[in-house]
Amino acid sequence: MWSTFISGLTRRRQSSIAALAFMSWVAASIFTAPHHSPAEGSRFLSGARVDPRVRLALERSCRDCHSEATRYPWYSYVPPISWLIARDVRRGRMHLNFSRWDEYSMVRRERALSEIANQVEDGEMPLAPYLLMHRSARLSEADGRAIFQWTQVERARLIMETIAGEVSRKGDRHE
Repeated sequence: MWSTFISGLTRRRQSSIAALAFMSWVAASIFTAPHHSPAEGSRFLSGARVDPRVRLALERSCRDCHSEATRYPWYSYVPPISWLIARDVRRGRMHLNFSRWDEYSMVRRERALSEIANQVEDGEMPLAPYLLMHRSARLSEADGRAIFQWTQVERARLIMETIAGEVSRKGDRHE
């Protein structure tokens, strides 16, 4: 059916349709280009105490979807791939944004650390489709253990800070 339609068109009309399709694709590429965040220069995990090795693993494996410092490869400018990438980055940032770590409440940070530990321990992050194009983002067992250990230590630190703050406030009220 499609081939009958195409063969019935003149060469000039076929060229016009091809040119229109190409221009539409170019326009879609321009208008669906990834939007870089104004907070792109924000510090990754600002306010957290992170071992340099853990920070490197998190930046390598998590930064593109979970921070404002997303590195957009060439194919992220090509529709419909650009739409999928934009959706995934938007969802990742909504769930957890390391560039906004210092804006999170203490409770949100503690919960995020628990989720990070669970996701890494279960091998659920980074997502398999991301790893297809970013093999270097794969976490080694050692990386996974180091991240898990960091989440436990950082969570304990946050809990201790919360307790210390509550004790301090109680002491201020009794004076």
